[in-house]
Amino acid sequence: MENVNILYQFALLTLLSIFSHWAAFKQQLFSFSKVSYQNIPYPITGAIFTILTILFYLYPLPWFPWYLPFLLLLVYLGVKDKRLFICILKDRQTLPKSSILWDILIGAAFFIVALPLLSLVQNGLEWIFTNIFNMEIPKQHFIDFIKQIKEDKVSLVLFFAIICILVPIYEEYLYRANIQTWLKNYFSPIWAIVITSSFFALSHFFTIDTIQGKSVVLASTFLASIYLGLAYERQRSLTSSITFHALVNTITFLQVIFLTPTPS
Repeated sequence: MENVNILYQFALLTLLSIFSHWAAFKQQLFSFSKVSYQNIPYPITGAIFTILTILFYLYPLPWFPWYLPFLLLLVYLGVKDKRLFICILKDRQTLPKSSILWDILIGAAFFIVALPLLSLVQNGLEWIFTNIFNMEIPKQHFIDFIKQIKEDKVSLVLFFAIICILVPIYEEYLYRANIQTWLKNYFSPIWAIVITSSFFALSHFFTIDTIQGKSVVLASTFLASIYLGLAYERQRSLTSSITFHALVNTITFLQVIFLTPTPS
């Protein structure tokens, strides 16, 4: 009976995913110009600072401030080309021209479209590993941390602000605004999105233990990053991908708070 219910859930997620993507294509949600919007190539020095920022963000050293490469990146881009610095946040020189509110709505629309498929992939892989290969899927480290501080309201609010607001802003600026924009010097926007998503997924490799856990995280994170890249290209606005990213993290956060037991 349990397997029948699981099949019904997967069938429902599949139908919702098909419908949401059909509606998105009908409304041209995934349409964007294949022409790069930079008048000049993204500078290789900016890419180096971005890569260093990501590396020190993932593997901080006790004697080196992890945020120093990020500050150098901001200063370098601001001094090198102020127009590029602004355009990677929101390009108002090319279509589509829109308000910040519209960029937020587009990001939310991408989230609604992507959610059934993201749930199907993650839950499907977890079910396969658990029921076919008898391999337990651990939770990501930050999820375990949320469980531990559930009763501490101050810590919970602060961690929510970090995970659901600051992390999306920080990661989207690094991956979408800088890495993806840099890769468009050499590749089409689609390939830039795919390569950026590979980097983004690999950056989450150590957020969970065991091979099966890493496999689930890599697959679901890569897929989510594809939508993040599409949202960014669709609106030429970092606001859209930040909105999508923040909603994904918020849903995960709320699921841990309300749907998982507090550890004894």
